[in-house]
Amino acid sequence: MGAQKQVVHFQAKKGFSKAQSNEQQRKWTEKAWKKANENGRIDRTRTRLNFEVVRGGRVQAVDQSKSIPELFQENILARGIKDPNAKSPHDPKYRTVADFIISGSHDTLCRMAFGSQEVDYGKDADNGGVERHPEIEQWAKDMYDVLADRFGEENILSFIVHLDERSPHIHADVIPVKDGRISFKEVFCGSDKYEYAERTRALHDAFAEVNGKWGLERGDSVNETHRKHQSTEDYRRELSSECSTLERELESKAARLANLKSQIHIAEIRKKSLTTMVSNLESARERIEEEIDGIRTSLSDDGMATAQRRALQKKEVSLQKKLEEILWKLADKRGKLDAAEKKLTDLKEELSHSEERREELEQEIRSASTKVSELTMNKVGTEALWTVLSDFQQLKLSLPPDTFDGFDDTLLQDMSKRGMKIITCAALLSMGMVDQATNFAENCGGGGGHSSGEWGRDPQEDDRHWLRRCLELSRQMLAPAGRKIRR
Repeated sequence: MGAQKQVVHFQAKKGFSKAQSNEQQRKWTEKAWKKANENGRIDRTRTRLNFEVVRGGRVQAVDQSKSIPELFQENILARGIKDPNAKSPHDPKYRTVADFIISGSHDTLCRMAFGSQEVDYGKDADNGGVERHPEIEQWAKDMYDVLADRFGEENILSFIVHLDERSPHIHADVIPVKDGRISFKEVFCGSDKYEYAERTRALHDAFAEVNGKWGLERGDSVNETHRKHQSTEDYRRELSSECSTLERELESKAARLANLKSQIHIAEIRKKSLTTMVSNLESARERIEEEIDGIRTSLSDDGMATAQRRALQKKEVSLQKKLEEILWKLADKRGKLDAAEKKLTDLKEELSHSEERREELEQEIRSASTKVSELTMNKVGTEALWTVLSDFQQLKLSLPPDTFDGFDDTLLQDMSKRGMKIITCAALLSMGMVDQATNFAENCGGGGGHSSGEWGRDPQEDDRHWLRRCLELSRQMLAPAGRKIRR
């Protein structure tokens, strides 16, 4: 068995959706469970082994009574902390949660979780007899302590351990609070990318120091492994497929909503009808009971004639039979009314959940569609760039040279002459490979500018501004010696 590694990954989130909360808490409907199990990723027979660590390092079953978004609002409200996204909850702009996934090598984590028990990781496996070992709980509490020590226990929003997937792992969510306000930059990033990198290394080191006693070494940095990410085209196809899947689910949800509303309308009519029937039967019961009471009062008169007495007694028997029949009908209608009210309540609850899911789906589709649009626009923009440059080159060949004097020292002019070189150098700069960009520029005859040691991206800088800066510096580095670039 090779070296056993720790795995710690975290990312910023602009809040937490109900769907993400349901995923972590396993708070799914049967339909959602079926979908989650389509590829055998989650073993439902082991979901009972999941647990969470709460305030004070206490281990307990996962509490589903409140969603993570509800816990977030409850946490900050109790402490008087302002939600920076409160004014635009449907279009959040600020990073308010750090989402951690903490795990390690499969063999070590499974040994801590299940010991020597045989666990079937196949699809539709039955691991109902597998029990959770205390070592995994202690490891989780150690990881909890690392986060509590660095960020404050009061800022740990949720800390859930999943033992129902292939490898045990932790989902931990931390609110980045500094001086009574939420600020991801101040808590995690620092003043620049160098401080951000240093803080991230220190965090991984803190986990590694504790993980050492569990036989888990510090994981390899992506900067060292040079692990490649999926291509843009693969990512675009994946997002497009996700959009199609979400849209199909949304169509199905819309049809279900329409069906539910129709059923609710029918159920309301039935409830109203049964309510009227019960009211009429109650009135009939009261009339007959009053009539029987009147007959019994009359029969108490000892001076009543025999014939009259027999007639009243016969009428009492007849009314008693009618009363029994009404009481039977009343019990039947009341039972049906209770059932109708329960069905109506269930339908309205299902409608509410379906509408919530529809809103979540619409938000997810908007998010995925935006990403697809951005990727598509980038591809179209790239093609447009090269078309413009090609047209510019053709125009230069057919028009007088002085016509283009106005383009001197512009990006368009430089791109028409050395466009691919500028883009290549800018790409190296954008990836933080400043030395390689400098060597590339010098090898291409550049001498009009040079990189500085302070070059780098601000963690708060958006992509477009950062890439424009890379292009501008690339132009300076590739410009011939002695030539100045107009800004």
